[in-house]
Amino acid sequence: MSVRKLRRSQVVGPFGPGAIVDLLGESFVAEDAGQWRNKLAEIDFPRLARYLGVDKLKTALPGGALPYLRFPRTLFCFRCRAMVQWTKGREQRGQPPTCTTCPGRRVLIPMRFVAACADGHLTDVDWRRWAHSASRKSRDQNQCASRDLLFNNRADAGGGLASLVVQCRKCKAFRSLLGITNFGGIPQRCPGTQPWQSQVDAVTCSKPLVSLQRGASNIYFPTIHSAIDIPPDSDWREIDPAMATLTGFQEFKLLVDRASLIPAIRQVALDHLVHQTQFTAEEIMAEVDVRRGGSRVGTVDDIRPDEWVALRHPHGQHDPRDRFIARRAVHPSGATPIGGAEAELARVLADIVLVERLREVRVLTEFKRYKMESAVPANIGDPTHFLPAAEVYGEGYFLRFAEEAIAEWETRPRVRAQVALIAKRMDDFARKRYPEPTPRFILMHTFAHLLLRQTAFEAGYSTSSLRERLYVTPKTRAPAMAGILIYTAAGDSEGTLGGLVRMGQPERLWRLLSNAVSAAQWCSFDPVCGESKGQGPDGLSLAACHACALVPETSCDQSANRLLDRSLLVDEDYGFFAPLAGLLGPLPSGGIW
Repeated sequence: MSVRKLRRSQVVGPFGPGAIVDLLGESFVAEDAGQWRNKLAEIDFPRLARYLGVDKLKTALPGGALPYLRFPRTLFCFRCRAMVQWTKGREQRGQPPTCTTCPGRRVLIPMRFVAACADGHLTDVDWRRWAHSASRKSRDQNQCASRDLLFNNRADAGGGLASLVVQCRKCKAFRSLLGITNFGGIPQRCPGTQPWQSQVDAVTCSKPLVSLQRGASNIYFPTIHSAIDIPPDSDWREIDPAMATLTGFQEFKLLVDRASLIPAIRQVALDHLVHQTQFTAEEIMAEVDVRRGGSRVGTVDDIRPDEWVALRHPHGQHDPRDRFIARRAVHPSGATPIGGAEAELARVLADIVLVERLREVRVLTEFKRYKMESAVPANIGDPTHFLPAAEVYGEGYFLRFAEEAIAEWETRPRVRAQVALIAKRMDDFARKRYPEPTPRFILMHTFAHLLLRQTAFEAGYSTSSLRERLYVTPKTRAPAMAGILIYTAAGDSEGTLGGLVRMGQPERLWRLLSNAVSAAQWCSFDPVCGESKGQGPDGLSLAACHACALVPETSCDQSANRLLDRSLLVDEDYGFFAPLAGLLGPLPSGGIW
């Protein structure tokens, strides 16, 4: 029996609604959240739900089950080469599909190609039409409707797609897969559905279908919004069971939402709450006043600015049960005499905050395919009711850079010219996916990657277990932000063990930052890497490669290992850290520490 398991956090991200998942040689597509008929757990995060315009955020229960449909439905037998159109009625719980004609019931293999359109629809390639679409070889070929097909190898065609042939057993028509990846090369119309939808749900779609490999990177672009739970919502008083009971009453919501209630009605609601809860009338009205003052309407664009304020102004006192616990570290400039490299770091770094506990919630709102022209909701049936989400707990350290130093540096002509090399390569497709390349963003992004790599080296974490979170001001928005949060998180509500917080303590952090800057000056692929005028996908990075600045894509915050350039950090003419790099030298110096 096949055991098909995913982590709950994977349901929001790589294997969420609309994604194709390969498990144990089988291929499935995740159905949208509207099909999640099993019991789900609600995630308490009203601020994020309000920003996303939904009623609730939900996640799968531990050990629960979510609907995944076998896709592509066209399979073939590796032995007899027969192609099979699989149906849901033939599924056997926990068992892979097998060939009914071959001895030993060979496991069937999913076809490599699927069909998608720019509006996000997905379907099987019509292999019957493909086999009969080659130049006519017999009188009956164009009239043949047989779906009895073979998927053969041709020994006389060498390797590649030309050696793979789909053939009709009845009329003997065949066509190789050569040319199937050409845009517009599939002789079929878009059905206007996702694989799990019926024709009742179909929409009219005139976009041409193209053939894509089922594991291709452009077959699934999820839109994920994440937020960190911050005060006051993260305070224990907000999540205390007694307080949650109080705020759940309709009478309490009535008092909060309607400030001008008739005194008699207000008193009736208040008396009911006093009778049903453990709170006094004075305590209830005090909480009503807090809720009225703290409620506001926002959008997803407010998520990072809200967190920026919370990180800049951490509370001095915390309940151990709070979901967000942060304290300001003692800045070395105020603790010990400094000089040389330490003084330069103190000049560019304005603040250090140790985040001893945090809760992050990630929400999948929609996904796109191919050219990303239209979005498909993660909950197709009712996208305003609930969205799939996942929560994790962890820790980290936050660095805030001196705004004066950043503002002066990003206006330098050489800096702007370097960034323009990346900006001119961004086409419409890239602009839909990635942030605007500004000097500030590329600086923060590249340095965060260097910190991730150096933290993994010095603290013993795997790089894939760490994440960056960037706080960078877009050109048209306030407040001015220039900060980096490096954190790790796990699905367990107890979070992690504190090792990353210790890396943020000044005596360790100073060495970590210095070593990261020193490492940025040298790459094992230099001078090729350092002098590159465009590398990586679409040439959207400059001096950045796997040997120096790239990290696992799950660790990268917004741009999938793009928009990186070491030279903006350490170039002797225009690098932000050029003075520090000159003091440290090209390699970490063990004698300093």
